[in-house]
Amino acid sequence: MLLMSRMRSKLIAAGAVAACLLVAPVSQAQSVSANKNAARVNAAQVEAEFRGCESAGWCRFRIEAPDRLTQWLIRVRPDGVPRASGEDATSIAVRNRLNALLSNMIHQAKHIVLHDLHELDDGTFTATVTVTGVNLAADPILAELRERADRATR
Repeated sequence: MLLMSRMRSKLIAAGAVAACLLVAPVSQAQSVSANKNAARVNAAQVEAEFRGCESAGWCRFRIEAPDRLTQWLIRVRPDGVPRASGEDATSIAVRNRLNALLSNMIHQAKHIVLHDLHELDDGTFTATVTVTGVNLAADPILAELRERADRATR
């Protein structure tokens, strides 16, 4: 009886592992397929859900796929925001400001829209990001950081 109980638990564990192995490649394939489909998204206006920014100069947004059954997570470089190259002080300041602005706006139930969304050569996207109709790049602190970044490149 004890032997059957142990055998049953091992069989269940093996089944769980097999299920995980079967699901993982499908998830990766769906992710690759979503990225290929996302590359076809060149839209004038797309509603988006903010998912965080990185110091590399891009933010993650979740958007609805054209079939409306799935959602894609894409990396967007906001127009009018300094292009960051890494972990320098300006890049970190831009990332922190974008995260603060967009996170605060989410909590206020503001409406985020990506305008003129199109793919760049590196696989990221670019778009004008507006929150309830106001261009994100119009933020005075981001404008100051853009000027600082321009002075540093001269």
